[in-house]
Parts: sequence; C-alpha cells; structure tokens
Amino acid sequence: MDFSKISVIMIVKDAESTLKECLNSLLCFDEIILVDNQSSDNTLKIAYEFKEKFPALHIKQSEFIGFGPLKNLALSYATNDWILSIDADEVLEKECIEELRKLELKEQNILALSRKNLYKGEWIKACGWWPDYVLRVFNKNFTKFNDNLVHESLILPPKALKIYLKNGFKHYAFNNISHLLDKMQRYSSLWAEQNMHKQSGVFLASLKGIWTFCRNYFFKKGFLYGYKGFIISACNALGAFFKYMKLYEFLKQKPKTCALIITTYNEPKRLALVLDSVKNLSLMPDEVIIADDGSKEDTKNLVKEYQKKFPCPLKHSWQEDKGYRLSKNRNEAIKKAKSEYIIIIDGDMILEKDFIKDHLKFSQKNLFLQGSRTILNENESKKILEKKDFSLAFDKKGFKNKKNNLLAYFIYKFSKINKKIFKKKIIIKGIRGCNMSFYKSDWQAIGGFNENFVGWGREDSEFVARFLFNNGKFKRVKFSALAYHIYHKENIKNMLEINHQIYLDTIKNKKTDWR
Repeated sequence: MDFSKISVIMIVKDAESTLKECLNSLLCFDEIILVDNQSSDNTLKIAYEFKEKFPALHIKQSEFIGFGPLKNLALSYATNDWILSIDADEVLEKECIEELRKLELKEQNILALSRKNLYKGEWIKACGWWPDYVLRVFNKNFTKFNDNLVHESLILPPKALKIYLKNGFKHYAFNNISHLLDKMQRYSSLWAEQNMHKQSGVFLASLKGIWTFCRNYFFKKGFLYGYKGFIISACNALGAFFKYMKLYEFLKQKPKTCALIITTYNEPKRLALVLDSVKNLSLMPDEVIIADDGSKEDTKNLVKEYQKKFPCPLKHSWQEDKGYRLSKNRNEAIKKAKSEYIIIIDGDMILEKDFIKDHLKFSQKNLFLQGSRTILNENESKKILEKKDFSLAFDKKGFKNKKNNLLAYFIYKFSKINKKIFKKKIIIKGIRGCNMSFYKSDWQAIGGFNENFVGWGREDSEFVARFLFNNGKFKRVKFSALAYHIYHKENIKNMLEINHQIYLDTIKNKKTDWR
C-alpha cells in the first residue's frame, strides 16, 4: 500500500501527554489532518511545533459537534481517498506500518486494526479490553462515520469487506482512577443525550451496572489483573449504571415553557370559543400563537380584542391567503414561539380545563404526542355557536370524553410506535394535527412541517414519519388532554393523491428532513 496516498485524520482535545508520540508514529504518511476540539492545555502548541518539521500536518479547529460529525469534518479536509483514523492517545506500531505496506486494497476494503489498551502503562488483556479490533483504514469514497455524538463508527455498506490485521495501536486508555471517572462521566452524559428514544428506569440501570461488573471482572477475567482489573470493572459498571440513570432523568424532565399554537382560517366565531376555553385552563401556556392561514380583517380584529385582557401573551401569526398552506402556517407560528414545548390544536377545538397540564405530564424529549378529540355533532355545535358558550361542550355524555387517569396511562404506556412500524405498514392510523405536541428542538431537527404540501391531506402523517426516522417515538394520549371538536363539513380532498405521493416518497427514502 502506497503511504503517499493515505491521509491521517484525528480529533484532539487536551492531549498534551500523548500527542507528540502519536504524531511521531505517523511520519511516513502523506498528510495529517488534526482537528482540535477547544483544547485548554498545550495541545495546540505541541501541534504547531510538530508542524515546523512536518509541514503536511494541517491544523483545524472546531467546537464540539459530536464525535461522529467531528471525524467527518476532519475527513472533509483530507486530499487523499484512503484514510487512516487515529486518536491522539494512540500510537501506530511499526509492525502495523510494515503490515500495511504489503497490502493491495480495493475500494470496498475496510481494515480492522488491533488495539493494545493500557492502564497506567500496563497492557490489560481482560475486562473486555482484548481482543479489541477497531475499523480505522478505509476509502472515503466508499464510506464515512455515522453522526453519533459518542461511540461513533464507520457506516458499513452492504459490499464492505473487512480485513483484520495482526497489529495496530498502542492505546494509552487511562492514566489513573480519576481519568477513568472523568471519561465515564462525559461519555455517559453524551450516551444518554444520544439515546433519548430508548427506555430506562432505576431497576434497568441497576441491572446493567451489576451485569457489566460481573461480566468484566469474572467472565472476562478482570480478577487476573489485581486492583487494576477491579477498578476497570467497577468503573465500567458505574458507566453502565449512570448512563441509564442519566437517560432516566432526561426522560423525566418536563419542559419549563410551553406554547399553544391555534391554527385558523376565516372562522372568528369558532376561534372566539376556543380562546374562551383557553382562558379557563387550570394551567395556562406561556404563550398562545394564532397561526392564521390568510383570514380576513374580522379575525385580526378578534385577536386584537382578546389581546387586551388575555391572561398570557397572545400573538397573531398571519400569512397571505394563497390556498391551503397548513404546513407553512404552522412553521411560521412555531418560529415565533419562545417556548421549548409546542402544543398544536385546530381553531375549532374547545379545551377541557386540564388540557395543557395533561400534555405536559406526558411530554418527553424525542416524543410526538398524539392527542384525541371528541367530535360534537351538528346540533350540539350549532347550540354552542348560537349561545357563544364553550362550556356547553362539556355536557356531552359518553365514555370517550371523560377523564380516566388509569386508562390514559395504560394507553400511553402501550401505544409506543417507532420507525420499525414502516417494515409492516405504510400508514399510521389516527394521526390528527388537531391535537398534538412535541419539543420545539425535535421540530427543528427535522426541518419542521413539509411545506411542499398544498391542500388538505397527509402533512401530519409525513411529519410523524420523519419524526420517527429521526429516532423519535410516537405515543397516544386518550382519556386525558381532552378537546371537543366543533362540527364542520369535511375539507376538500382534491390534493390528497398528490400529497400521498409526497408522503410515500418520505417513507421510501426514510427522510428525516424535507428540505
């Protein structure tokens, strides 16, 4: 293998103790791309001193954007097709260099190098640290790293062929107990942030910790290395325990602020009833935003009148009437929201007093909450509109429109859907934009609602599909977060077939962003 055709990439942070030895082991390569991640020690000084004798060292800097994205950033700077990825606390062994020289590689080859993990200078061949093969040599035209915040890895295309080398790196894994604990703290936090789509709990975290210790110390022979084996096994166990406990805490966190988005179009009488029901809520949202798809002056005047005495900030987001553009209408309103959590209803949904409280009770990061509705019939709706009394909606009798905390929790617990559903089904039934909620950050992550939709139909289903493809979860809220839908004739569905094709394209290509 011709080393003049290989670029070395590395990301570094506070690596002053190992960086020089690492760089010296790479002098035979054509170029080295070093991306510094805001080091606070002498890392950059050492790097620039090394560059004086090795001009092919290219030093870049970046804030932390995740280990996967950082490595792909370094990859973008490389001029050669073949890449060796190395960490700053690793030293490429001479035996590996000689082994690499003898290879003739094809584009689909990916090389796995063996790694000797050291604790306080001793090579540890237990605790799951040996054998330790890492995929480090590849062609950048064939693959790249995934976007994981932590535990990043190369994406393996179907035609990938792994080649395992006998030699590889010497890895200064940990210097002491403090080093172990510091890394465990950082990595467990990143893991929890990355895995919000998973479930966790105290029992599961405890079980993971106990099993990790037993596996590493007993089954993987950590006991053969005395106190070092015990410390490594114990810290690995703590890492497993704390990453699941941190995930549990993340999942238990509730939003501090909430925006209620109300979509409307030329229905001021219905909107007035909805706003009256909002004023009656037991827990007010931090802001209410009217998402107006081009209504006339009477709606504008209504909002102005309500703004005078409304119990929380009431904003009017208006766009020009160019046909049914619900997705853009919602996006523009959400952009105006200052709150971290978003609840969306239609402008003909009368809210039960605990509506906001119930949504927030079930809210989670990385979760799309689908609320239900009770449909008022034509006569019931006519009576409410004539008397201008939203409270008449609550007179409707029936099992579905009564609060039931036990049933609500049961349905929420067992209605979970993730992206795997699309292996069996194309349509997720019962997705309704008239009562839904999610974190604004999750909306931002997938580019919001798809503004290619014009006319009624499938914009909500497509949004949920991309939400799930982005490792999100979907759960239902019934017998809670109650809302009563004022009767109206069905919307014109002349654009449904075109919109359905947009939806199918998202499913086929597993899109997370529509833009």
